[in-house]
Amino acid sequence: MKDLIELLHSNNHTLVVANGEACAFQGRGISDLYHLLRNDAGFLQGASVADKVVGKGAAALMVLGGVSRLH
Repeated sequence: MKDLIELLHSNNHTLVVANGEACAFQGRGISDLYHLLRNDAGFLQGASVADKVVGKGAAALMVLGGVSRLH
């Protein structure tokens, strides 16, 4: 998880998701998380997530996606 947090803070990423491989995003709001859930929901199942700000919408999407760890 420490690596994800470091990646989150480098290059001003807003979201980092890791499930075998790490993917970093720089979108606004929950757009990246929403697109990931819609297009590759399996990647979120059991994933670790480091998010800059977690609001109700992002939390709901992470629960739907089956995220296992969150920072």
